[in-house]
Parts: sequence; C-alpha cells; structure tokens
Amino acid sequence: MTPGAGQNQDALQLQALLVSRAYLYTLFNKLLGGTPDAAVLEVLESDMTADVLDEFAADSPELKAFGGILAGLRQQDPSTLLDAVRDEYTRVLIGPANLPASPYESPYTGAHDMALFQENTVVVRREYREQGLQARRVQAVPDDHVALMCAFMAELGKRSLAMLRSGDFAGCAAGLRVQLSFAKRHLGHWLPIYAKSVRNSKAGAAAVLYPQLLEALAAFVNADEAFLTESAFWVESQTGFDERFDAPAELAAAEAALAALESIRPFGIQDNELVSVD
Repeated sequence: MTPGAGQNQDALQLQALLVSRAYLYTLFNKLLGGTPDAAVLEVLESDMTADVLDEFAADSPELKAFGGILAGLRQQDPSTLLDAVRDEYTRVLIGPANLPASPYESPYTGAHDMALFQENTVVVRREYREQGLQARRVQAVPDDHVALMCAFMAELGKRSLAMLRSGDFAGCAAGLRVQLSFAKRHLGHWLPIYAKSVRNSKAGAAAVLYPQLLEALAAFVNADEAFLTESAFWVESQTGFDERFDAPAELAAAEAALAALESIRPFGIQDNELVSVD
C-alpha cells in the first residue's frame, strides 16, 4: 500500500521535527563540549535557532523563556558577550576551581560518589557501542558527559530521519525507541538536578548563558520524550505501507544549517565527540 495525503503530511512534519531536534542536540553538544567561539554564538543567536526552539516550545515555558533570553543576547556587544560566555563556560564546565555541579551522570546515580569512570560510565559506553559509536577519546574521557550524550541523541536522530526517508519504518521506530529509552534512563532523571544545582550556585547568581542553557536542555529532553513516544507510535503504524520520502525542499534551509553547525569545532570539542567504532 501507499500512504495518502494525510500520511504524507504527517511524514513531512515528522521529518521537520527530526531535523530540528538533531540541530538542537548538536547545538547543545557544541556549547557544552567545547570553549564557545564566535561561530557557535552566532548560530545560537540566529533566526534558525529561534525557529527550531519554537517547534518544541509550545508546551514548555522553560523553552519559551530561553527563546527570550537569546533575543536579549542579540542586543549585546558580540565581543563583550563572547568574553563573558567563555569565562562562564570555564567556571561551569572546566575549572580549575571546583565546579558548581558535575556535568557527568555518574555522580547523580548510585552512591552519589563524585568520582568519574564509575559503573554507569561503562553502561553508557556500552550503549554507544551497541549503536556502532564510541567517544573519540574513549578511555581517556568519561563517556557520560552531558555533551557526549547530546552528540549521541543527535546522531541517532539523523539515522532515524534517514530510515524514515528510505521507508524503513520498523528500523526508524526501533531507533526512536532506543532514543526514548536513553533519554529516560540517562538524561531525564539527572539533568534537572544538574541544572538546578548550577542555577543555585554562584555561577547562577551572575548567569550569562550556561545556567539558562542547562535549564533549557533539561526542558528540551522532557519535551523530546513526549515527541519520541508519539513519533515511534506513528511510525509503527506505517509498517504496512511501502513508501520512500525525498528530502523536502521546505527543509533545505534547516538541513543546511544543521550541516554548517556540525562543521563548527570549538576548542576542546574533540573530548566530546562520537566516532564510528572501528
């Protein structure tokens, strides 16, 4: 069977949201995984980022608020803003002073031990490898850094888009459910705690970007869980159809923006990139 007009419209909407969520997860990876530079800040302040945020902000006051924060950043002097954001990134995510909260999942699980490379780190590494991926600097950096997790979700999202377009509905649905499981088990339960800890710290008292960014990521993951649940259900309902979907012209600008964002490599991002398992 072939789908009707309604299914085609639903497929177009799903493709648009899959591109948008890959874009957002990639942007979070770049901002949380490397020292911010002018290129990534330009993307953050772009109309494309505002439009993509709007697609997930309908039921999320936090994402709506973050959109307003970004609008305010556009009014600031770019050079002064970049210096302030870089300083805050160092204080929130790098050190050398004690961080306001750990950007790794492990300290929020089990005995809440602040040590890195715990059992949970190995669990996350295994889940990456099950999808043919590993940290670029595997064994040298903990696998459960928030930026690496965002990279994982972005990559799987792009795979789901490719499978949808090829007509592999079963594979697409399975991939969406893998992402839903990962979001629930490895993102949703600790990111709100992490974001709140940063917000309540000294860094949060003088917030420039990162406390708000982490709150937005936690809100986005929550919205994404609902999206993944609904999308997997819809894709599973299409398994009786035989259809291929071309990349819609309407999404050309968004996909080009995603490709351009992926090419940005701020200093230190190599610590928080995934590569294919050899």
